[in-house]
Amino acid sequence: MKASVIFTRALLAAAVLTGCSDNNSYEVSSAETTAIITTEATTAVETTAAPTTEAATEPTTVSSSLLSSAEDIGLRDVDGNGQNYEFTYDERQFSALYEPDNWHINDSYLIEDRADLVIICQALIDVHPVHSADMTGWRTAEDMAHEWEKHNQAYYLLPDSSEWKSSAKDVDLDSKDEGKSAFDLFMDRIRE
Repeated sequence: MKASVIFTRALLAAAVLTGCSDNNSYEVSSAETTAIITTEATTAVETTAAPTTEAATEPTTVSSSLLSSAEDIGLRDVDGNGQNYEFTYDERQFSALYEPDNWHINDSYLIEDRADLVIICQALIDVHPVHSADMTGWRTAEDMAHEWEKHNQAYYLLPDSSEWKSSAKDVDLDSKDEGKSAFDLFMDRIRE
């Protein structure tokens, strides 16, 4: 299992554990939470580290990016009203609905590459920017891609039986979710 997945699961578990307590249950202290996360992360790194050799070689990075620019997705207004858009990614058509300060992407979980998410988000905000949470500035493509990644993580972590899985397969890139962590997004959903 990838270190990032183990770390994310440990972090979510620790965050949930530290927030849950009643008179009959054990509350996990911040020191214990740190120990849990450190142990999980250290174990993951130790189990995934490559063996060392005397002749060190430069690691090669393999990118799964399919895009080099915003033009690669062919973003188009399908009805001429500035609301219903489509774009192409990996030979698939995706629907993107724009409402004031919100881009809704259907089946967003199918796009996972971080660099490609940033390019797609930049293409979207080039057409219709989205305000920042404080409504005084604008969201960046990087910030929107971060939110998109958190939605993807939720989609893959949720069991198929979860009522939230169907809503996690799409992403709403709006003002209110700027800069939120996976835990913040989760807490927003359970408060609804």
